[in-house]
Amino acid sequence: MSNLKPVIAAVAEEWPPFGVAEEPLPGGLMLAVSGELDIATAPALRERLAAAVDSGVTRIVVDLRDVTFMDSVGLAAVVHARSRLASGGRLALVVDPDSYAQLVLEITGMPRAFAIFGDREAAVAHVRG
Repeated sequence: MSNLKPVIAAVAEEWPPFGVAEEPLPGGLMLAVSGELDIATAPALRERLAAAVDSGVTRIVVDLRDVTFMDSVGLAAVVHARSRLASGGRLALVVDPDSYAQLVLEITGMPRAFAIFGDREAAVAHVRG
């Protein structure tokens, strides 16, 4: 009998709930995303990002370290926000290097398009310029 615990919860009730927490930054905004970022939840993130850009925010950090799953629709929400930022705007992602989100970003070639960091401090420093 093995003492190993499953890496991913097998029962839906064990999955962490989706959430987006906002934290103001000087001249910008940090959004910490948790749970599954997919076709069902991505619209909520897309709306938060669009509202930030529409209100004039030009410095955005999206923390994906607590994302347990991300599909192409979730990725598209972040790509859309980046495309809507003014030319002087900056968007950085915080991703655990060993996470599923990092894998999705790498497979899709996003490290060439986004500034990706392993911790918030480096991401915040990047968006501040």
